[in-house]
Formats: sequence, C-alpha cells, structure tokens
Amino acid sequence: MQSLYLATIFAAAIACLLTSLLIFARRKSGERSRVILAWIVLFSVANYITRFYALCHGKEPSQIISVPMLLLALFMVICYIMYPIEVISPGYLNFRRILKLYSPLIVLIGIYVLLLNTGTTFPPYHSLLHMLPDIAQFHVWFRLILSILIFTPVLFIFIIPYTRRYNNTDRTWILKYTLCFAINTLAYMIVLMSDLLVIKTLYYYVSAGCSIYIAYMELFERLIEPRSTLVNKIKNIKIEDLGHKETLIAKENPLCKKIIVYMNQSYDYRDPDISLNKLAASLCTNRTTLSNALHKLGYTNFNTYINTLRIEDFIRRIQAKESANYQEAFYDAGFRSRATAFRNFKQYTGKTPSEYFLHQTVD
Repeated sequence: MQSLYLATIFAAAIACLLTSLLIFARRKSGERSRVILAWIVLFSVANYITRFYALCHGKEPSQIISVPMLLLALFMVICYIMYPIEVISPGYLNFRRILKLYSPLIVLIGIYVLLLNTGTTFPPYHSLLHMLPDIAQFHVWFRLILSILIFTPVLFIFIIPYTRRYNNTDRTWILKYTLCFAINTLAYMIVLMSDLLVIKTLYYYVSAGCSIYIAYMELFERLIEPRSTLVNKIKNIKIEDLGHKETLIAKENPLCKKIIVYMNQSYDYRDPDISLNKLAASLCTNRTTLSNALHKLGYTNFNTYINTLRIEDFIRRIQAKESANYQEAFYDAGFRSRATAFRNFKQYTGKTPSEYFLHQTVD
C-alpha cells in the first residue's frame, strides 16, 4: 500500500504540473483567469512534490491536525475562489479586493499568533474524530471552527457580481465548478477525519482529478469568444442608436465608428490592464492607425480616451446607484488608484465628485 501511495502522489504531481503548463501555454487565447488557474494548480504541485520528497526519504510523518495545516488549507481554498471570480466578473479582482478576500485568513493567523504568545498550547491529534472527546477544550473547538471555515468559501461563488461581458460562461459552468470544488473540499475533510493510508491515497486521485477536470472545463467547455467575433457582431449596429457625442465624426471614418461601437459593447475600458496595443489587436488594426483615429475623435492620446469613458461610466454608476460609494464606482469603472481617479474626474468636470453631484442635485 505504501508503494501505491507513493506512486499516486508522483502521478498526481506530474499530471497537475502538465496541466498547469498547458493552461499557461494557452493563456493568450483566454483571459487573465487562465493565468490565475495555472498558478493555483502549480500550488498543488508544490504540495505533492513536498510530500513525495518526504516519503522518498522515509520522513513521512503521521497526520497531525495542526492549526498551521488548517490555515494552509484555508489559504488554498481561497485561492481556488479567485479563479471563478475572474471568470464570472472579468477584471473585478484588484489588489484591494484580493486583500479583502484574504482578510479573514489574515485575522485568523493573527489570532493564532496571539494565542501562542499568550501560552496557549495545541496538543497533537491524528484526526478530527480523535479531538471530539476533548470538545470542551479551547484548542479543540478553535481547530474545529477552522475546519468548518474551509467549506465556506464555496458560497462566495454565488455572490460574485455576475457580468456576461463576453458571454464566456453561464450558470451551468458555475454549478459544475461549484460541484467539483465541493467534492475536492469534502474529500479533504474526509482525510482530516481518518489517518488511514487508503483514504489518503484516494484523496490524491480525487484532488488531481478535480484539478484536471477544472482545467478541461476552462480549455474546452468555457470557450472564449474571440474579440474579432465581437467586432463582427457589432458591425451592423447603427452608431446613431448609441447616442455618443462623436457620432458625426464616426459616420465619416469607419475605424472611429468601430472604436465607439466596440467600446460601448465590450466595456474594455473597465479592464485596468487595457492598453493601446490590446485595443488595436481587438479591433484588428495597428497602434498608429488607432492613435490617428482617436485624434480624429478629439482625444489627445489613448489614456485620455480611456479615462474619459471611465469617468462617464463612473457618473452613470453613481446616478443609477449601481455602486455603494465613489471609491467602489471608480474601481468598477476601471481605475486602479483612487488618487488617479479623482484627478481625472476633476480634469473632466472641473469639480470634485461631491461638488459635481451636489450641483446636479441643486439643478
């Protein structure tokens, strides 16, 4: 059985490593979500290799339900949440939101460090079931709480702001991912309840299988709609229907019309990483031709154009009460920095957001 366990870990490490490399190699045909998924699967590979190395050197310890192990498991579960967030709501993740996502884990780590410094001890147990006789002890229910929290991140998938920006996913995909994620988490919890070698061996089959199936869904089921397809879809849209201020110029220049219609349909300006090269590739043109078209539309450069769209989107969001506050609306519109957003808003309107919307109310 020991040999099978060793072979299983090795096979799981190789399979996940190849899966991670395949996803990363095909990242350009997808979205930022593929890079996130590739790194997540690579984290699993690091865990498998560490365990395999310990086994090869006869250092495989008996399972101990420790707080650091549970915190690491919670970290991995949260990592697996980042991927569907990026899939369901492209561009939603930024440094502030990632920090917010991990903030409960950071708090729990702080509590654990504080407990250690105050002299709290955590006796070793080989499974969750072995802890039940001492359930009244603080060190036991603290670990049980951490075990329960490992399940909770899966619920966040259903409260992610859902945007069909490129029509690349649907509720069926969300349910499949949730089910796969839940099975993987449940398998881990079964391992925590038993220190049997056969259970641990089966867990690696389930864990690696879930990772591979998620990669399969990303590469073959959740087909990414090419931007060129989006452009073809919107060719027949009448520019007058959009009511954009550059309508007259767009009528005379096909590329100008293409830019306006595309941005109104794709909302690419909400992507914090949008660049002149990316937009040129999406519109099947080059950066020089695109820059000239933007000049004809009255914008001095690409950044001015993008920031103008973001400010207009910000104003619409606030007026429609789609965002909780100014800062949230700025991030939703595509700005990375609050300071940059406020500076651009004042350049565009001549007022601060508070002054602008107060004036709108008075009028």
